[in-house]
Amino acid sequence: MRPTLFARFLIGVVLSLPLPLVAQDLSSARGNEHRVALVIGNSAYAHSPLKNPVNDARAMRDKLKKMEFDVVMRENLKARDIGGALREFRSKLRPGSIALFFYAGHGLQIRGENYLPAVDAEISSEEDVPHQSLNVNTVLNTMEDSKAGVNLVLLDACRNNPFTRSFRSGAGAGLARIQAPSGTLIHYATRPGSVAEDGDGANGTYTAALLAQIEEKGVPIEQALKRVTVRVKSATKGKQEPWMEGSLTGDFYFVITGPTQITIQQAPVDADAAAWQAAEATNTAAAYQAYLSEYPKGLYAAAARVKLAGLTAASQAAAPPQAAPAAAAPAAARAKSEVTPEDRDTALWQQVQAAGNRDYYETYLKEFPRGKYAPLARAELKRLATQEKEQQAQAERQAWEKAQQINSDESYQSYLVEYPRGTFVALAQAAQKKARKEAAARLAQGKPTMREQQRPADERKAPERSDKKKPDEARQAAIGELSLARLSAAEYPMGAAADDVTDNPEADEAARPQHNVKVANFELAYYEVTVGQFRKFVEATAYQTEAERVGRSPGCHVARSGGEFAVERSATWRAPGFAQTDSHPVVCVSWNDTQAYVAWLNGAAAGYRLPSEAEWEYAARAGTVTPRPWSDTGNFFARMFQSGKGTDPEQPPSRTCRNANVADESLKKALAWPVTHNCSDGQAYASSGGYFGRNGFSLYDMIGNVSEWTQDCWNPSHAGAPLDGKARLSGDCSQRVIRGGSWSSGPVYARSAARQKNPASYRASDLGFRLARTQP
Repeated sequence: MRPTLFARFLIGVVLSLPLPLVAQDLSSARGNEHRVALVIGNSAYAHSPLKNPVNDARAMRDKLKKMEFDVVMRENLKARDIGGALREFRSKLRPGSIALFFYAGHGLQIRGENYLPAVDAEISSEEDVPHQSLNVNTVLNTMEDSKAGVNLVLLDACRNNPFTRSFRSGAGAGLARIQAPSGTLIHYATRPGSVAEDGDGANGTYTAALLAQIEEKGVPIEQALKRVTVRVKSATKGKQEPWMEGSLTGDFYFVITGPTQITIQQAPVDADAAAWQAAEATNTAAAYQAYLSEYPKGLYAAAARVKLAGLTAASQAAAPPQAAPAAAAPAAARAKSEVTPEDRDTALWQQVQAAGNRDYYETYLKEFPRGKYAPLARAELKRLATQEKEQQAQAERQAWEKAQQINSDESYQSYLVEYPRGTFVALAQAAQKKARKEAAARLAQGKPTMREQQRPADERKAPERSDKKKPDEARQAAIGELSLARLSAAEYPMGAAADDVTDNPEADEAARPQHNVKVANFELAYYEVTVGQFRKFVEATAYQTEAERVGRSPGCHVARSGGEFAVERSATWRAPGFAQTDSHPVVCVSWNDTQAYVAWLNGAAAGYRLPSEAEWEYAARAGTVTPRPWSDTGNFFARMFQSGKGTDPEQPPSRTCRNANVADESLKKALAWPVTHNCSDGQAYASSGGYFGRNGFSLYDMIGNVSEWTQDCWNPSHAGAPLDGKARLSGDCSQRVIRGGSWSSGPVYARSAARQKNPASYRASDLGFRLARTQP
């Protein structure tokens, strides 16, 4: 019999102690590990000065120094001093450092990037911002480049901002969400896109809560920041809610009961081993009984029973004679008797309050439908539902305003796809018809299209030149925008290992046999080819994709409710059935279309191409040998309360959603998708390139987002495959190999070794490509 939901939660409480598998005492290893912080407080703005940020920065500096941080401090940072502050911060960082960035002051977002303006910034338009502000991404890159072991970013930069009043719609109040790289934790003073309070006291509301919390001993950073959230929500009566992004690979404590340390956890081989390690580290009867309840026939079950018997015998020997009958009771019964129902109610409610999200409140009500906190839980659920509706309505208004500003067939189509039953559907349909008529009229009269009119004057179509240099200039400009990683020659095991087994035998067979392959030096694009990059090719050549060619089975396969893909005749790379921007990966392109794009890039020379299967898998694995670059082995005691929690109580939440855009709860909700990961990545369809973290080779979206064409012809397995890493050009060349999985892929195809096939003329809204180039 499986343990109940609450029993599994109690297991988590008992066992979620840091596992000292590899513990480095910073006080005794100061030469290799040290703490460095960059602290900035900006108050004295020429326009809209603030009261508290400098006070916040000083208080944070003093607190961090007590915790043995080497602090780089800047008050009222000016534009000319930004570079110097970063250089000093970088000079102090070393591999393995604990790097912290704290900022208090004004902040703003432009096109999804966050900027922290200098106090002397003279900003009258968006173009002024990057040159007079500190880009948060620059700080993150500084931390990553130094190979710091732990990266913490604390941003009290969401105050109502005066700089955005004259900006276009791309800029907004508050900060934008950042997809935190691996090993990085980012904490905002409030939700992305929202505004925080400066505070009435000596410190801002958020910083005051942070200062009060971080000195608490023995609290992991994630738990500490959750408690900060509770404090801020309470102080602002729910108006302000701090927000966390990212995760660490180990446990970090600002202060513990002994010497300051960081605990780095080696990932266990499987969940059974993870549970045993946790039980053994805790070394209590309740812990071993919890392990046996979860894994009665586990690999370590015999050892757990021996340990449990020893602890029981010791307990009986130590107990007074009159207590002997109670001591002889089964360990599970004794553990249960130690916690009264009321105590369990309160213990769970405290955890729920610290998290403060819908899943936690629902879990509480499921366990205690008549608990003493049940009315509060229902009230919070009602408040969250209202908040979600308001956020959805705001997002729809922004999408509609953006469509109106662009005022094109594509912009209105994007709105209609994203909000098929939205408030402005009738207006969008009418505006779309009008835009189509106007575009047709301009085309008939030889006038520039609306898109050309909206482009800056220096980018508009110039008079045709007889020397025919313009097409080549467009191609060279496109090449200049490419960014490729250089990957060195190496040998690696290609294909699925013997223990990489799924519930799809055909997919498993296609990924075998595993064999060693030597790849030569080559380059691979950091990102999938984007809509914007593909548009340059189309505008320079007037190329029509196979989806756009009338009379040749036009259209593209798009996702339908229930998990099917069906041809939509009007769907193309311009409108694939969901909203997209120029930074999204281009989809609805066939393998033949990719060859046309590559030929255009190469011109009379050669070099750019699609990667081979072997090159693609080598890049996707990035030195790993597990089924996915990240381990999906989760600590069993964290199943019930974990970021990215799924809805299936019988399955552990998948960690895939933290690392890739795959079929998830979002897609299940949108299209009743039948096979998904038990988690939510927040993206039902494709996301813009780089939204999710990069792998060990700094490549983005190798698994998930959109599947990718490769150069290889299809063969049903790796039998007879080349061992030199080159494309396999024998077999069924009418069909080509597809790699990587996509936003529509379940666990079977969201793997490094997974292979799929489709005809070279096939197009789908979850299928794109990535460029490669041979190195000399």
